[in-house]
Amino acid sequence: MILGVDIGGTNIDVVLYDGKFVHIATYPTQSTITRLNDILKELVDKYKVDAVGIGFAGWIRGNKILKAPNVNFKPSFSLDVPCKLDNDANCFALYSSHHFKLSNVLGITIGTGIGSGIVVEGKIYRGMGLAGEIGHWTVGGDETCTCGGKGHLECYFGGWSFERRGLNAVELIESGKIYELEGFEKMCICVANAVTLLDPEAVVFGGRIGGSLDEKILRERIYDYLMPEFRPKIKTLNDPLAVAKGACLMVMK
Repeated sequence: MILGVDIGGTNIDVVLYDGKFVHIATYPTQSTITRLNDILKELVDKYKVDAVGIGFAGWIRGNKILKAPNVNFKPSFSLDVPCKLDNDANCFALYSSHHFKLSNVLGITIGTGIGSGIVVEGKIYRGMGLAGEIGHWTVGGDETCTCGGKGHLECYFGGWSFERRGLNAVELIESGKIYELEGFEKMCICVANAVTLLDPEAVVFGGRIGGSLDEKILRERIYDYLMPEFRPKIKTLNDPLAVAKGACLMVMK
């Protein structure tokens, strides 16, 4: 029995896995995260959990959180069972690989911010721990990112960037105006650049915003910036529990 946890900038989702995934809880991040360790202890005891996998929206190296630009808190965990911590986009990419039965995947999560995870031959590629921070690629300009840097992709596209501009993500998506934004174009260029570096079988978009984007438009706009030899599948995975499910699978790797 494995407990999978997704700690995002807005919500914390929890699933159980014993051969199938079962959603057991969702909590608001800001009012829950300081007492999350105690909550997880209770869930471990209640469901007789053997291990816990946690996907966290932050920069992680060696099971240690270095920075959490969109959460503003670094939780620590002390549980009575093995506990493994990883970046949330890594967990998303791993679940995407499992869901679509593909071995080489670039996963892009777009919600409060923008994250990316890399799966090579069915395994998460972490580099020295921080591989895949596409949201913090420099795309130009002087806007300050939540991480403290300037001109990052997240400054132009994603939840907190939209809010800063007085934009509503749901309205942008429903009206189709999201595809007219300069930030959308910058995001497609960054993804295309990542594709030429990694040559994945597929790019899978998820998260509250990314999972709701139009596959056809994404494919056309990303392909505009790619040489014809690069034609990965462009997929969306609109599953709010994808990171928590991937955290379960991450524990098993």
